[in-house]
Parts: sequence; structure tokens; C-alpha cells
Amino acid sequence: MIDVGLLASIAIVLIVPAVFVPPWPTSAAATGLLDTAGGAVLIGLLVGRLAAVAIDDPGALSRIGDLIIIRSGVEFWPGVAAGTAWIAIRSKRDHIAPAQRLAALTTPALVAWACYEAACLVRDGCPGPLSSLGLRPDGLVARMFPIDVFAAAAAVAAAIATRHFHRRGMPSLQVVVLAIALLSTIRSVASIWLPHIGDGLTRQHETSLVIAVIATLTFIAIRIREQRSPATTDP
Repeated sequence: MIDVGLLASIAIVLIVPAVFVPPWPTSAAATGLLDTAGGAVLIGLLVGRLAAVAIDDPGALSRIGDLIIIRSGVEFWPGVAAGTAWIAIRSKRDHIAPAQRLAALTTPALVAWACYEAACLVRDGCPGPLSSLGLRPDGLVARMFPIDVFAAAAAVAAAIATRHFHRRGMPSLQVVVLAIALLSTIRSVASIWLPHIGDGLTRQHETSLVIAVIATLTFIAIRIREQRSPATTDP
């Protein structure tokens, strides 16, 4: 059976950033951009899926049919790490500083993630806390506040902010770390209201919290070091 909602979500994720959110500066992303970004997405999905299966059902690693069912779960941050590593490797081959290319792709990446979250409207609905002003997910009677839509809006705001800071002269490495800090914070806050089994934090929630703390502290440390340095250059 074809998952029309998932296919529509993927189309939105690929088309909207490519058409409306070009990388900046273009000089840092022009060479091999399509191959690099496409490869990062594929590598990220593969690693994220393998990580999810290895954690939840290691036996499924030997069943190809189970591995390719992305809907069954993908570990977000291992996928992000793998995609980032791929971009860094390809950047060196293209003689472009990895931080510069990552910074150039930061805004499109944030918008792409926002598009996927907002596309819950065309998948199975957007879960969240009960709310009379919310939406009714498929198969449910009660209305829920669409947390994923809220997260998408916050991610777009983060994309606008990071590009603004980059244009105002923020070094590329700081832009990348700031984007990670903002994205992980958004995911951490949104996870508070997403439905889950049990009273404790979910694995995805815990991971996002750890990444948010590490990225935020790293960003602060880099900013302090820059202010104390007599001169700084963009990597």
C-alpha cells in the first residue's frame, strides 16, 4: 500500500527549501551542492533508521523488509550527525571549508525540518494535548493542539534568525552550533506535550535535551573565546 501522506511530506520537504530558501552565501554551497545535500539526506536516513532498529529491535537488522519501513522509526540525532559528517567530508573534497558549507545550508535545513513537521497535516494528523481549538487527528474523537505545527513555526523563526546573524557577520561555526542549539531546544520543548507511553521522558526527548545543553554551552564558550581574542576570522 502506498503511503500517500508520507510521499507528500517528502515532496514538500524537498521542494519548498529548494525553491524558496536558497543557501547563503551561495559561493560556499555552489559546487556539488545537489549531490552533497542529497547524499546527506540519504546517509542521514540510513544511519537514523539503522540506529533506531539497533536500539528497538536488533533482530530486524537482518530483515531488509523491516529496515526500509521508515515510518517504523528513525533516530533523529544520529541521522543528523551522519548527514553533517557527509557534508563535511564532501566539502573538503570540493575545497570548501566544512563550517562554511554547513552554515550556508543551515537555513534550508531548518526550513526542511519545519516542512516535515508541518506536513503532519497531510499525514495522520498532528498530535498534542487536548484542546478545544485544536485539530482532530485521524481515528480520534477529541481535538488536540497541533504541537508539530508550533514546532515548525519555531524552526522557521530559528532559520530566519540564524540567517540574519550570519549576514550580520556571525562566523560560520557559530551559526552551525547556534542552529543545532535552537533545533534541539525546539524539539525538547515540543516533546513535553507530545503523547507518549509512560510517565518518564522518551529517548528522543532525552537526547534532544542533552544536545540542547551541549550545543548551548558550546555556543556560549565560542562567543566568549571570540570576544577575548584580538582578532577572529571566519573558518
